Amino acid sequence: MPEEYSKYHRHPAKPVRTLQHAANDGQIIAVNCSLCRRHINYLASDLVQVLNPARPVDAPPFACSRCGKADYMSVKVKTPSAGDYGHLVIRRLLGVRSVWEWGNRPLGDEVKPDAGRKRN
Repeated sequence: MPEEYSKYHRHPAKPVRTLQHAANDGQIIAVNCSLCRRHINYLASDLVQVLNPARPVDAPPFACSRCGKADYMSVKVKTPSAGDYGHLVIRRLLGVRSVWEWGNRPLGDEVKPDAGRKRN
């Protein structure tokens, strides 16, 4: 079976840079949506906590939260300069929540997760 098509072509002589490499260097991942013109900056160290650290740094981390399209996303990797501190707005990871779901079932019934149920 052929390999899955990769949208991001790299030169064979260039090593693939990962999110972990960018996090180790303290870099910023600047994501831009060409469709709705949304621009968001992430710290690579925050993205490593949520995404695979071996993920290529030039692949968009998420689809656009405004228009929902992933096809129009572009990524640039920046190293912060001295003038960026205190002025550049970064979208930071504030915390990770896990939610426990409880429900009432008759005694003896098998517990099955309700995957198709709509949550409010």
